[in-house]
Amino acid sequence: MTERRHLFLFVCLVSILFTSFYHVKSFQHINKKSLVTIKQLPYRGCIVTLIRSDNLLSLNKLLNMLNSLSLYFTNIRYYTIHLFHESTLANQTKEQILRCASKLKIKFYEIYFNLTIPSNRSGYASMCQFWSYDIWFKYTILQQQCDYVMRFDDDSYLINFTQYDLFEKFHNNQLDYAYRIVYHDTNGLDFLRDNLRTFLPANQSRRGCIQTVCTSLNGPDGYDGLAVYNNFFLIRLNLMYEHSVIETYLKQLLSLNAFYLYRIGDANIQTICLLLVEKELKISFLKFPYNHNVHGSSDFTPRYIYYENTASVWSHRMRIPNITCHRLLIAAKYHMITKLLDEKT
Repeated sequence: MTERRHLFLFVCLVSILFTSFYHVKSFQHINKKSLVTIKQLPYRGCIVTLIRSDNLLSLNKLLNMLNSLSLYFTNIRYYTIHLFHESTLANQTKEQILRCASKLKIKFYEIYFNLTIPSNRSGYASMCQFWSYDIWFKYTILQQQCDYVMRFDDDSYLINFTQYDLFEKFHNNQLDYAYRIVYHDTNGLDFLRDNLRTFLPANQSRRGCIQTVCTSLNGPDGYDGLAVYNNFFLIRLNLMYEHSVIETYLKQLLSLNAFYLYRIGDANIQTICLLLVEKELKISFLKFPYNHNVHGSSDFTPRYIYYENTASVWSHRMRIPNITCHRLLIAAKYHMITKLLDEKT
């Protein structure tokens, strides 16, 4: 009787082990099969955002941006979104972001700002310094994971399909830099002019162009404020490290506390960095439908249009808790448009 019982227990044990083995192998096989559908790209594309602060308005705008990428960015499944934030971002908020934008690959990185000269605009100044210097030279995170970096601000969003993969187009055209809009920014312009005249050789006048739009960097008239509106840009990351003049220029700005003492913006600074490179760069305008808050830019228009009729509605709805969780709110010319995350049309 004891032997038969032992035999029965042995058969049961073998059966359990076989069943467990079958399920593990099956799970692994399914995993490998699903991985095959994600092709190996010849480049590493990263989308980067700086999260402003841990409050309702910023969170709603961030989720709106993330959901627009999920809905409309071609091949978004291939790319990781890197969210840089200060220590004030609560774990509960991180969990909410992951839950509301569950279809995206998201990584969080904690950073800190050295507020050497606190003022009523120190937050904006810190942001400008982050996008001008810190993201490239203070932190090494992107160098380890990215070939191409796309900035997409938390208060910007796609309003329709990109039609093509922006990273793929950038790679196929072997670009160094791509932008959405060019404009003139006169903030801190007097300082920038004087500083460039000091930084560049006095007997060597320099002129640079962003495609067909050109400006002088020094000389009698000096820099006129030409800038890429860089709440969106796409850059070949190594460009920032291949030309020492870029880091040299940025470090002398930091030594002067320029971002905190003068109203200089990161759009001007990034443009100047591009223009300081003596080698000819491949720079291109990219077409895709895009909004920045209640300012819209259609597929082909290289400028913003202010949507006055929907501005107040946008501002009100962005203050409603969870309004953009699994939703995209689009400010249009005459009315607000709401898209659910699972909509594709």
